[in-house]
Amino acid sequence: MNVAVLAGGMGRRFGGAEKSQIRVCGVKIIDMLMNRFSRFNTVIVCRDEIQKGLFSGYGCIVDEFKGYGPLAGIHAALKHFDDFVVVVATDMPFVRAGVLKELYMQAIKNDADVMMPYWRHGKFEPLLSVYSPEITDIIERSLVSGEKKILIPVFKAENVVLCDVECLRKFDKELISFFNINTPEDLKRAEEICLSTGLTGE
Repeated sequence: MNVAVLAGGMGRRFGGAEKSQIRVCGVKIIDMLMNRFSRFNTVIVCRDEIQKGLFSGYGCIVDEFKGYGPLAGIHAALKHFDDFVVVVATDMPFVRAGVLKELYMQAIKNDADVMMPYWRHGKFEPLLSVYSPEITDIIERSLVSGEKKILIPVFKAENVVLCDVECLRKFDKELISFFNINTPEDLKRAEEICLSTGLTGE
């Protein structure tokens, strides 16, 4: 299984700190994720060569389109693997491997261009989704045109398969895979989750 961890931009609400370097229960988020995904074919997608320098010892690639955020990261991952790839944002420290495997298997089974979880209130989870190389050209055309929003090219694909997050509870009872850290309050909550679940590994 191919996994791409998007290293992301600067955490503005964390004083410009790199989110990947934030520690939860004493462990950097990037180390938590890379340890958990160590049995998969995993790379870190960096915005530039400077950021790449933060991840010595890990396999890294760099965005081809600079300054285009996570859409550029998805594009870089697809170009790198030329195969189905699960994309994970670096600010999601509790992603369960079982959730990734289920999404990946369902993407292949359905020959999906995109396999994307969604919530019944309408929110999509493009940064915990599976992408096929069939969508690479669509994404590239969007980037060339200056588009940065992920969902714009995604919904131009022919076979977008949506997965109700409720169907993933058998792999992640509390759906903490979708918890992400955007604020100091989120970080405090992450510490509580970590202490209650012990989830620094799998």
